[in-house]
Amino acid sequence: MSGLFGNLSNNGLEETRDSIGGFAPLTSGIYTGKVKLAYAGESGSGARNITLVVALPDREYRETIYITNRAGENWFLNPNDKTKKVPLPGFTIMDDLCLVTSGKPLAEQDTEKKVVNIYDYDAKKELPKSVDVLTDIIGLEVSLGILRYLENKSEKQGNDYVPTAETREVNTIDKVFHTETKMTVVEARNGQTEPDFWEAWETRNKDQTRDRRTVKDGQAGAVGKPQTAPKSGPPQQNTTATAPRTSLFGKK
Repeated sequence: MSGLFGNLSNNGLEETRDSIGGFAPLTSGIYTGKVKLAYAGESGSGARNITLVVALPDREYRETIYITNRAGENWFLNPNDKTKKVPLPGFTIMDDLCLVTSGKPLAEQDTEKKVVNIYDYDAKKELPKSVDVLTDIIGLEVSLGILRYLENKSEKQGNDYVPTAETREVNTIDKVFHTETKMTVVEARNGQTEPDFWEAWETRNKDQTRDRRTVKDGQAGAVGKPQTAPKSGPPQQNTTATAPRTSLFGKK
């Protein structure tokens, strides 16, 4: 007598593996993949962001990167010299990514309205939404220096999010590299012909977990304290938010 599931055999199917489900952050390192999706968004406070999805060899990497503050500015004043504007780390990440993939800065990227499934926190599920997608960089290869962080979880108190003693591990893009040459935008702008920073970044960061907790040992956090820290890593950054007008890496 055939059982209820007698037609559901494992003949011709891939063998299963023992695994523990759930999200596991990447270890710190340089990962190469292709841009699967990049679309614009805005927080409730008015800060603009780009959600980036990169297809890595064995998984997808997703991060929402803030490119402006609440006032719509992509810069902050240098604390040591208030006459100088420093680009926000998130803006630099996305501007560099656009340059190393398409050869054009973020300011020159074409966008197109597309319907994308986005997680809705009120509905607690993904819902279709029309968003502005950066079409020029889709399918292009990029190498990302990704850091693994230990940070506090947060809870909403009034209009502010307050860090708690609970912790989580997360990933953040710290540096962008041109895959073929292994160079950064800074190295290309400086006219270098050989990369130096790729190896230096790996030497300092590979397999490391950075601790950016503001609350430790059950101490209470400060209301309104920012939950995202500036990018860490060796001191190599752009000093101007002005987009270059020539391609540094050539057209793809």
